Amino acid sequence: MATRPGPIMGAADKFRIVIAGKGGHAAIPQDTPDAILAAAALVQQLNTIVARAVPPSQAAVLSVTEIHGGEAHNVIPAEVTVIGTVRTFDPQVQERIEARIRAMVEGIGTAFEVRGHVQYDRYYPATINDPAAAADALAVAATVAQAELAPEPAATSEDFSFMLQQWPGAYIWLGQGVGERPAPLHNPHYDFNDDVLETGIRLHCALARHWLA
Repeated sequence: MATRPGPIMGAADKFRIVIAGKGGHAAIPQDTPDAILAAAALVQQLNTIVARAVPPSQAAVLSVTEIHGGEAHNVIPAEVTVIGTVRTFDPQVQERIEARIRAMVEGIGTAFEVRGHVQYDRYYPATINDPAAAADALAVAATVAQAELAPEPAATSEDFSFMLQQWPGAYIWLGQGVGERPAPLHNPHYDFNDDVLETGIRLHCALARHWLA
């Protein structure tokens, strides 16, 4: 088991960018604003944001995860959609990244004679542990299994963050990997280790006894 005071998991944002051109024959590209070419340039630019717009002392992740556009090999599509996620721990960094995304889409529109629309959704805030609750959780966890201080937060996100905005507490990681290189979360070969359920139950019981006492 592991936890830490302060940030333990990141805020999660989703962006959906629609690049709209005109659509036309692939053999006559000079008459057709190319939404695919514009989207390709945009993806490259988006991946510079963390390296060039976020201070080195701050942590952030931007990943493009979906690109949709086109249905025929000889047609330049009228529209391409680019989707991805942003993970941050600082609201100011979050604001800066969203602003850079919007500015880049506007610039791409001018450069490639296309129209860009950005839908930006901040759906989970960062998960911030209360220091006292995190210390308590580690002490109690040590009575159940191996417990350690997590050296750094993870950029993954968690809706438990909403609860921590209302009441001080701590999010705890329960390790469940088997073998030297277990398949990670969201991997098609991931298989939850059912043997840790008992350990998790024992932890929750121990925490309840501690707080009720």
